[in-house]
Amino acid sequence: MWVVKGLFFLILLFVLVWFFAANGDQSVDLNVFGRSYLGINVYWVVAVCYLLGFATSFVLAALRELRFHREIGQLRKAVKAKDREIADLRTLPLRDEPAPRAARETPPRGRGLPRSEPPEGAAP
Repeated sequence: MWVVKGLFFLILLFVLVWFFAANGDQSVDLNVFGRSYLGINVYWVVAVCYLLGFATSFVLAALRELRFHREIGQLRKAVKAKDREIADLRTLPLRDEPAPRAARETPPRGRGLPRSEPPEGAAP
């Protein structure tokens, strides 16, 4: 894969050198935000556009990276809190507690419940 990247870079470099050599004497007039720039070399226009694109991409990537780092920090804090809670639960002493009073007084199922009257017409 590094061979393909290297060949691509060499071809791109060759095209750029050829472009600048072929258009070295060309100049353009620019109007940017109402200001006129006359007789600017094409080389400088391409170089400035490249640097502006690079700077924009760098700022956007840096903002995304900072957001990811902040989110990773928050997730690490959450993991530490959960690990601490698990450690606390593991160190709790085991103890037998008697069943709640209401649970002991409940009659077993099927016994001691009031019988409902059979529906009309049913044989007793």
